[in-house]
Amino acid sequence: MKTGLWFKTALALLLLLGYPAAMHWLLTASSWSHATLAWINLAQTVGMQSLLAWFFGHTLRPGREPLIAQFARRIHGADYSPRIARYARQATWAWTWFFIAMAVIPLVLFFTASLTTWSLFVNVLSIPLLGGMFVAEYAARRWCLRGIPHVSILQSFTMYRDKRRAAGDGT
Repeated sequence: MKTGLWFKTALALLLLLGYPAAMHWLLTASSWSHATLAWINLAQTVGMQSLLAWFFGHTLRPGREPLIAQFARRIHGADYSPRIARYARQATWAWTWFFIAMAVIPLVLFFTASLTTWSLFVNVLSIPLLGGMFVAEYAARRWCLRGIPHVSILQSFTMYRDKRRAAGDGT
C-alpha cells in the first residue's frame, strides 16, 4: 500500500471510529453537562453546514467557475456545452442555498424549540434531507439535461478520478 493511501486509510478509520468513541465518552463518562454537549453539537453542525455553503458559494463569484461546473467539465470533456454550464451554475446555487438552510434551521430550532426537537432535526432528519437533496438534484439534472448522455454517480467519480490522474493532478 502506498504511503498516501495508508495515511488516508488510517485517517478515515480514525474519523470513523474515533469520533463515535469520543462522543460516547463525552455522553457517558465525562463530567460535561448535556447542555454543554448540545452547544458543542450546535457549533459543529452550524460550522460544517456553513463551511459547505461557503465551499459551493464562493465558486459562484464573478470570474470563477461554479463548483459543479468544474466537475461537469471534467466529466463531459469536449461534450461540455453552454446548456450543461448553465445547469451546473444553477445546481451550485441550489446546493449553496441547501447548506445555508441546513445551517440556519438548527440555529433557529436551538433557540426557539425544545432540545428534543432540535436534536431530532440535527441527529435524525439532516441525513435524510441530504439524501433528498441528492435525489432532487438528480431528478432536476435528468429533466433539465434531457437528450444529453447520462453518467451515473459511480461513473462520474471514476471518470473524474481517471481524468485527474491523466492530467497529473492527483494520486
